[in-house]
Amino acid sequence: MGIFDKLLKKKKAEELFEAEDTNVDVDSDDDIDEDTEQEVSPGGSTIYKHDEVKDEGWRAPQAYGVFAEEINEYFSKVFPDREEFVFHEIISDLVHIDVNIMRPNETAPYYFVYTTGMSDLPMHVPTEIEDRDKYLYGELFMMMPDTWNPGSTGELSEDIPDSEYWPIDLIKYFARFPHEYHTWLGWGHTIPNGPEYSPLCEGSDMGGIILTQLGGDLEALTASSGERINFYMIVPAYKEEIEFKLEHGMDALDDIFAEKNLPMIIDINRGNYCIDK
Repeated sequence: MGIFDKLLKKKKAEELFEAEDTNVDVDSDDDIDEDTEQEVSPGGSTIYKHDEVKDEGWRAPQAYGVFAEEINEYFSKVFPDREEFVFHEIISDLVHIDVNIMRPNETAPYYFVYTTGMSDLPMHVPTEIEDRDKYLYGELFMMMPDTWNPGSTGELSEDIPDSEYWPIDLIKYFARFPHEYHTWLGWGHTIPNGPEYSPLCEGSDMGGIILTQLGGDLEALTASSGERINFYMIVPAYKEEIEFKLEHGMDALDDIFAEKNLPMIIDINRGNYCIDK
C-alpha cells in the first residue's frame, strides 16, 4: 500500500492524515529524527527511510498564518485578475495548511494551486548545508489543467469526487511532511508512493513526486521580516524517473525534462521520460 492510498479514499476536512512507511531522498541531514534510517544513492542523494509516525495525539499548531497574507498578496500580483478560493483546514495538526486555488483566465488557462502554512515553521535543514538559512522556509505549488474541477467556493471537500480532489490532498500532505518527519524538502527531492510506487491517482501509472524550483517570480519570496520563502513545484513522476534521478542525480534528470519539454501543467497521462534509460 502506498502513502497516498488513503488520500484516494478522501478524508473529511477535519480528519488528519496518517503517514505510512515511506522513503524520501534529500541531501545529508544531521538533524533528522533518530528513528530515520539513511543510505546514499549512486547519484549522491541521501535516502531517508521514515518509519510510521508515532501517534502523539493532536498537536496544536505552534504558529498560524505567519506569512499567509504576504504570500497571498504576492501571488495575486504574479497572477492578476483571477478568481481565487481557499480550502481551509477545520482542525489542524502540528501546522495549519490552507490550499489556495486560483482559477484559469483567458491569458493563463490553467489553475494555480499553492499552499500557505508550510512556512509557519522552519524545516529541519542540515546544519552543514551552505547558506542553510535560505532553505528553512518553503511552500508548494502545482499547475492544473483548466479541465480540472476542484469545486466551487464554499463547497465542502466531501462533496468533491476523489478523481478531482486528489491534488488537494497531495499538496496538503507534502506541506505537512517536513514538520511531521523532522526533515526538509527542497529542489530535487523525490518521494515514491511506497516501496511499490503505487499510482498517485486512478488512471495514472505515476508512483511518486519530484520537487523542482522555477526561476523568476516563482522561485521565492523575501518576507517583510527578511525570511526567504522558497516555492517548490510538485512534479508527479514515474518510478523509472525517480530511480534515474537516484542513479544519476537531479541535474541529469533536469536535462531530460528539458529535452522532452516537461509540461508545467500537470498531465497524469504524459509519457514516461526514463522508460528506456
